[in-house]
Formats: sequence, C-alpha cells, structure tokens
Amino acid sequence: MKLLGLQETDWLTRGPHTQHHIFERLSTNDNFQITVFDYDIDKILRLGSLIIKKQIYKNIHKAVMDSKVTIIRPAHIQVPFLRRFSSLITTFFELLKYIRKNRPETIIGFSITNGLIGLILAKIFRIPYIFYYIDLLHTLVPISYAQYFAKLISRFLFKNSDHVVVVTDFLNRYVLSEGVAPKKVTTLLNGISLENTIVNPERLSTLRSELDVKKNDFVILYMGYLYDFAGLKQIIDHYNSDVKSGNLNLKFLIVGDGGIYKDLLNYIKEIDAAWVFMTGKVPFFEVTEYIELSDLCLMSFALNNVTKDITPVKIMEYMAMKKPVLSNSLPNVVKEIGENNGVIFARNQNDLIKKIGELVGKKDKLTSIGLQGFNLIKKQYVWPIILNRLKEIILKLIREKR
Repeated sequence: MKLLGLQETDWLTRGPHTQHHIFERLSTNDNFQITVFDYDIDKILRLGSLIIKKQIYKNIHKAVMDSKVTIIRPAHIQVPFLRRFSSLITTFFELLKYIRKNRPETIIGFSITNGLIGLILAKIFRIPYIFYYIDLLHTLVPISYAQYFAKLISRFLFKNSDHVVVVTDFLNRYVLSEGVAPKKVTTLLNGISLENTIVNPERLSTLRSELDVKKNDFVILYMGYLYDFAGLKQIIDHYNSDVKSGNLNLKFLIVGDGGIYKDLLNYIKEIDAAWVFMTGKVPFFEVTEYIELSDLCLMSFALNNVTKDITPVKIMEYMAMKKPVLSNSLPNVVKEIGENNGVIFARNQNDLIKKIGELVGKKDKLTSIGLQGFNLIKKQYVWPIILNRLKEIILKLIREKR
C-alpha cells in the first residue's frame, strides 16, 4: 500500500513527532511504501545558492531504526518572505507529478498549507484524504495576522477531508465545534514504543561517570525544545545557592536545544551553576539513558495560549520508562492523564519549582508513582494498538472511495 504524507516542517531536524512514529513504523512492513513531502523550515540547506534544488532522502529514521521512509523536499527560492511561497508552488507541481506516476492509496496531511494542496489533488484524483490534526495548527503560525487565514484553511480541511484524526479529546471537541460530522472524526492517542525504553547499561554507566552523578544525588530532567515559558532559568535561580553551598544534592539535566539554548548556556556559565548540564540536541535513540538517569522528569510549561491545549508525547515517554513526572496543571494534560496515574500536578510555575525541593530525597515514593504511570501506558498508549486502528480507517476509506 502506498501512503503519501504531507507536513510543512523539517522531517530531518524536528521531532520525532506523531507522524515520524506512525510512518516509520508502517514503513517497516513490506506491504507499505511511505513517501513524505516536507519543507526546510529550519533553513538547514545553506548551499550558498539562490535556488535550492529538490532534495530526496531515503531510509530516513527518527523514531524507528529500520525505517524505510522516503522524504521529498521540493525546490524553493532562498529569499526571505519568498521561501515558503515559492516552495508551495513547486510543491504543487511535484505532488501532481508524484501522484500521476505513483498514485498513492491514501494521502495523510499533518499540515495546513501543503495539506490544502494535497486535499485539492486528492479530490481531483479521487484518493482518500485524512487530515491528521495533532495541534491547533493556526495558533502555531508565527505571524499574528496570518493566523486568521490559517484557521480558515483548517476549517476547509476539516469539512472536505474524508476523515479527520485527532490526538486528544480536546482536539476532538474543537473539530466538532467547527461543524464536522462526528462520524468523520476519530481520536487516536499518541503512542509509545516500549522497545525504545530498553537501557544500554554501558552507555548509562558512561553517562553517569561523565555527569558525575552520585548515588545520593537527586536528578531532575527536562527534555525537548527549550521554550522561554518552560521555567528553566527560574528553576536554576531558585536552587543554585542551595546546591552550591552543599545543602542540596541536586543535578539538573537539560536535554535539547533551540529557543533559549544559547542564552541559558551563557547564563549557567555566568552564575557558575555547575550542577546544571545542557547536552544540546541528543539523537532520539540515545535519550533513553538520560531518562533512566533521572529521578524526576519535568513538564514545566507555564500555562499560556500555546500550552493550555497540548498533551506533549514526551510525558508518555517518561511514563513508559517508569519515571514520575512533575507537571504544571495544563488542562489537557490533567484531563488526558488524570490523577494518580504517574503525574504529580503543580498549581502553577512557582508551585512546581517548590515541589522539586519537596520531592528531593523521596525516591521510594517517586518510584511507586512512576510504576502507576507505566501501567497506564501499557493499557492505553502503545503504538501497535493505535496503528491497527489507523489501518482500519485507511482500509475503510479506500473501500468507500472505490
């Protein structure tokens, strides 16, 4: 079965996100051929040329080692404000060419812009189109006045796609509020692969030695993109004097980059916070040992317009490794996970910071909380269950279209 995926971010540098897990897992099955169109949103192709030619990447893996996903990145003009517009023009013609030659059985869009192009071509060629809606996409548009138009396009995609898949109950309610028929909407929770939680003892031992983590140290972990609303600087400020004076055996691992990375790195050097370790971006298949090294994993996002409706998959990744999670009470996270399921909820950012100190030295209690989360993951969030439901949706749409 040939599946075509569409996204408007960089497959190689971003994630792994929902689409990486889905397409890469399906690609390991010889019955599936997966191709994804993406966009060089991070400007990694610095080729010193005005025109960036089409790029094709084969057997790309972000979440599954033996992935056979093919990435096609259409050409674009390397000029500010024209990059995205030019890429959409070339994407249209590249998609048209690809569909004529390969004719996928289903197109799955994770985006608004090239997703709209894909939907139009799907209608022309009578190919089932699934809008896989993983976030309030219009709110992620960096230009405020363009968010209104992005919302209109999303609404068009909702109503004209053959099916809409969402990843949370909140998004389900949002899509239904946009006038989509309930029978067209399915909630498939983000999944976890338990095989990715297997720890490499040698790598763990090396990491423990490199970071000088002692048995009585209490290790907290933040993993992912370094947003300014993640409260990392505030956590460091709050505990820096106690740790430096020897009153607190605390180490802070910050695994990730982007956003405030450089500013935070300079700040840590400035205040001599040697107990804080910033690793930069770590390959997905190497984060397991960092999580294993931690005693408490943080979901420290402050409540704002971006975070109030999200349920980051990294919470499930922590829980899958039997690690307790300390999180702000983001509405969708509270609703999705619930109480007494491996996540300790703080009232706000200040409360979360204080709870870190309260939990230091309570490793036995935290181990028990981590097991609660692991039991929830096994019951609801493993990928095989989710992929089987997605396959059922795809096959049903193909039969209906034929």
